[in-house]
Amino acid sequence: MKVKCLCNDPSNVGKGIPNNFNYGLEISKEYWVMGIMTFKESNNLYFLIDEDARPGWFPYQIFEIVSNELPFNWFVSINKDNKYTNYRNLIGFAELCNDEDFFNKLLERDEATLRTYFRRKMELEKEWDDISYVINSLLVGK
Repeated sequence: MKVKCLCNDPSNVGKGIPNNFNYGLEISKEYWVMGIMTFKESNNLYFLIDEDARPGWFPYQIFEIVSNELPFNWFVSINKDNKYTNYRNLIGFAELCNDEDFFNKLLERDEATLRTYFRRKMELEKEWDDISYVINSLLVGK
């Protein structure tokens, strides 16, 4: 999934969205979405995006979806009972959804966790390139 940043001013995104910091994203730049989540305290959807090699959760309202294709190997995690986890639901790559510690370690910027994150991002980019190549080959062949 790819999104384009429309707004970097959190005061324009609506109620329930933190507005006390600069998101640090570049307007009109396209970003890979590495996960989708809803926090327990919020009804807002957040995208896992990275800027300058710093993954973070950003409200969907500041983006426009460029491509809504999801990777074939994504997972879903629904959190009903875990009091120690901040999210209600989570969609993304295997480690993000299936390893309870990964989510928190990612936020803490744990080195091994970040390496896994960026490895998954490179795989996503390669998958996108492979699919684009096949689609373009088919279109040219017509």
